Amino acid sequence: MSKIDSWMFFLLACSFMFGTAFMYPESVGDENAFLKGFVNHEFLNFMGVIVTITLASTANIHIELRKKEREAEEEFLDNTRRSVKQSAFSLIWALFLALVLVVVKPILPEAEVWQAIANTCSIAIILWGILVILDITKLAFRM
Repeated sequence: MSKIDSWMFFLLACSFMFGTAFMYPESVGDENAFLKGFVNHEFLNFMGVIVTITLASTANIHIELRKKEREAEEEFLDNTRRSVKQSAFSLIWALFLALVLVVVKPILPEAEVWQAIANTCSIAIILWGILVILDITKLAFRM
């Protein structure tokens, strides 16, 4: 899947999920026992583990790319290294957004639609993380 395919998939999935959150809030709101129990400190723990493991992998990939450049004695992997760096920082932003979501969700209005929007945001953050990990994995096995 190319970058544009990933973006299109993410945007379409988010459109579908947010449409569902507005039209059928009970399906992704706090009536859904799993999401009610997950979008709290458990979500933050999950994202923390994902980000930590992936950051270690991206750091290792970045180091290996630098080694290849040193061996060739020229910097020809600038774009690849930049992409790895952007992926790593996007995961850090996803972790930050997860923290904000976990803090804000309890103070949102009790209406089911607000809880559904918060839960949908958590699913979107996880989907973003999966797409970033997929991109990094493709890079790692292409090297």
